[in-house]
Amino acid sequence: MDTDVTTQLLSQLRDIHAPSTLSWWPLAPGWFAVAFLALTAALWIGYRNYQCYQKTLRRKNILKHLNELKENLTLEEQYPLVYQDLSTLLRRIALMTHERNAVAHLTGDDWLGFLDAQCQTQLFSRDIGRLLLSAPYFQSNQLVANPEPLLKVTEEWINRCV
Repeated sequence: MDTDVTTQLLSQLRDIHAPSTLSWWPLAPGWFAVAFLALTAALWIGYRNYQCYQKTLRRKNILKHLNELKENLTLEEQYPLVYQDLSTLLRRIALMTHERNAVAHLTGDDWLGFLDAQCQTQLFSRDIGRLLLSAPYFQSNQLVANPEPLLKVTEEWINRCV
């Protein structure tokens, strides 16, 4: 009888089967966290690169305009116009990079101090930079200093601070 029971019990056993292959879906919760962090990092890097690109493009456009001003240095009668355009360009740069309330009201030494404070320099409040206060208001028949040194100072300021 033992053999009958044993045979009967053995007949109820099934063969050993290998487990089915595991599916990659659904993902474990940790993978969702990794995907979220990777997406966040990619978006942040993309945004920073876009900001850098915009800043570089803005600087190129400003320097292009500055080079156009340098080309207008052919006649001494145009010097006051170059100073006016340079003063306008510096105002526009300041308004692009800072809040209007902080920049628009600045005049005289406060304006030159603001320009110097952007790069911790004394480029504008001393020597040739002081011409920004008076030269834009001269008439074309008045004698005005050559603006080329001020254009160089402005170009240096743009490259360092904008």
